[in-house]
Amino acid sequence: MLRYPCCLLLALMLATPLWAAPSKARGAVCVIKQQDKVLLVQDRVSSRYSLTGGYIDPGETPPQAALRELFEETGLAGRIIAPLGRWQSADIYACQTLTPIVAQQGSGAVSLLHAPNRDGEVLSALLISPSALPHVLRRFPAQLDWLIPQLPRIPDSEVSWRTDFSAEANALHRQELPLIRQLQARLGPHNLWLQLANLAGSAPFMLLLVPLLLPLLGWHRALQLLFVMLWLSLLVQLTKMGIGWPRPFNFQPELALRAVSGFGMPSGHSATAMLGWGLLLGWAWPGRRWLAICLALLLASATGLARVWLGVHFISDVVAGMLLGLGLLLLFPWLQPLASRQLPWLLLASLAGVAAAVLQSPALAAIGILSLTLLLGSRSRVERSRRRPWLTGFVALAGCLLLGLLSASLPLLITSSLLILTGQGILYGLLGLWLSSGLWWLISLTDDHNRGATPRKEYNDY
Repeated sequence: MLRYPCCLLLALMLATPLWAAPSKARGAVCVIKQQDKVLLVQDRVSSRYSLTGGYIDPGETPPQAALRELFEETGLAGRIIAPLGRWQSADIYACQTLTPIVAQQGSGAVSLLHAPNRDGEVLSALLISPSALPHVLRRFPAQLDWLIPQLPRIPDSEVSWRTDFSAEANALHRQELPLIRQLQARLGPHNLWLQLANLAGSAPFMLLLVPLLLPLLGWHRALQLLFVMLWLSLLVQLTKMGIGWPRPFNFQPELALRAVSGFGMPSGHSATAMLGWGLLLGWAWPGRRWLAICLALLLASATGLARVWLGVHFISDVVAGMLLGLGLLLLFPWLQPLASRQLPWLLLASLAGVAAAVLQSPALAAIGILSLTLLLGSRSRVERSRRRPWLTGFVALAGCLLLGLLSASLPLLITSSLLILTGQGILYGLLGLWLSSGLWWLISLTDDHNRGATPRKEYNDY
């Protein structure tokens, strides 16, 4: 009777050393200090601040990973001074930079002009006392509390204090920076109509307009709008990364009335406003195409002015974005038939997916996922009709808002950027399936033909 309990106890005793063995670190962190201030970076996904660091790549040691992440996120080369210990699953090291940190006097903003990941995962960087950072802005609140007693063990890194970083701007941008300062001084930091103009060119806002206007547009036109807007987004992202021009606040941090990531040329908001409103106004007035284009040009100009006022784009970025949007708007009569074919959608999804893998861009991955799921959903045989317009609009908008709220809540619930981006990618896929198939299937459950009546012939997309 005692044989089985004794064997189980022996097995537990033999396994205890395995359980007690320390787990392998999954992340590595560098702590850079100057007097009482610590170098912190603002994560793009959560918009909160943390120490430089990240996951350890295969074949990499924790010290190597810590120094690599320091360079990728800030452009600073460093060296390991001593290990500080383990916080959760990350090894934390006292580090020192090999070159001076370029920072702005007063604000403590750190220049990221030479950071490889400036276009992606990092919004900004600060030299700031951990106790001065509000709790709500801490990505890992307990980590900084754990760090404060360790600060005396960390040697200071050299800092080169500057009034701003405009000396590194090109000739065109040096001419535009004073104009942006004058615009902000004239219009003030709070301007409601410019904030509305900025909203009119945002991709999420235009995406929400699709389900709202779906009863008026019909599925075919909605699909055409999504098709050209996704191609525009792909061209904007590839152009941004190809040119690699910084934004105004990268040179003068005080210009930033809003934090955004990535490169500035061209302005995606201006391009989106030009193309999106040009199509919508053109459909509203089919006999007055040039009037619609002129009105779209005014709306895009207002959006561009808002982007300059926010300090996130140069005037040249806005002009380039408007020209790109105008070009696709003029080409739309030739692009329109492609929205009903499979090959252009597959090409769009493939180009975005390959570019996302090569450039490690979440924005490009989102374009690829949304394009692919729109194609897959559109292939279903569900009926897409406008017989119940208000019900269609309400159901479509409700589903999009739910998915949008889930996407916005992920950074508040999860601290891992990888998990947040994975969750948001899944939600983009669900959005494509919802617009192209899910909402139409749900509405079809209430149609007369599902209750035995004779169905009316309606159109499908393929």
